[in-house]
Amino acid sequence: MKRGSLYDFANQVTVWAIRLGIPRPPYTRKNGMIVETVGRRSGRRRRVPVAYLEEKGKFIVVVENGAHSQWVQNALAQEGRLRVFLRGQWRSARLQVLDTDPELHLLRMDRLHASLLRQHSTSLGLVALELE
Repeated sequence: MKRGSLYDFANQVTVWAIRLGIPRPPYTRKNGMIVETVGRRSGRRRRVPVAYLEEKGKFIVVVENGAHSQWVQNALAQEGRLRVFLRGQWRSARLQVLDTDPELHLLRMDRLHASLLRQHSTSLGLVALELE
């Protein structure tokens, strides 16, 4: 979708809701974070709401379009570095693309969010975010 679209507007509303600690389905205080990357061409900050599962000290995110997702590409261009807004604060993190079946993680996620991911993506992928 093009920037400025209804999809982008909804993402921005969700970003603010997460920052304020306000649940906005499918994101809750327990499963929602904001990922911030620097655009690899524009150099501008990009913020995207994502849902996660916590697993062994890492945050696992099922990503629409997998490693081809723009925010994942932006992080990879910065050697995997990005920032996340999690539990009321900004933290530095490192991204790692995982070669694991996302379906196993979708089964453990909020059902509404898992359904939306399945519906809006042709190539789901998985990444792990580790706080620095």
